[in-house]
Amino acid sequence: MPERDSRAFGLTVPAYLAAVRAMHGLSAAEMARALRVSTSVVRRWLRGTLVPPWRRLRRMTDLWGGSPEMLALGAALQRYSRETGVTLDEAVRILKSGRRNAPERGERGPRRDRRQLSLPIGG
Repeated sequence: MPERDSRAFGLTVPAYLAAVRAMHGLSAAEMARALRVSTSVVRRWLRGTLVPPWRRLRRMTDLWGGSPEMLALGAALQRYSRETGVTLDEAVRILKSGRRNAPERGERGPRRDRRQLSLPIGG
């Protein structure tokens, strides 16, 4: 059996959503409405710049079929690929080969302080 490209394999979220759009003839807005998210979020999922959380993956597979576990594996590979700089195809090859010496994750930049600042009000 020939080696298949990870996108053709349907493992990633963008490939899954593209297949759903082709099979059901849905627009990004219709998908967003069904998943109760904004259209821009669905577009980012389609481009692969954003990876949906587990709850959304389950909702997708409940609506349109498929295995949530396989889709979650694809989402994890997307995240790994984005954080290490390894291509998605290389990440799939690493997974298939069972190698344990995959590239280390890169250093992240400084953490942002997400606490809200209290502002003096009144006077």
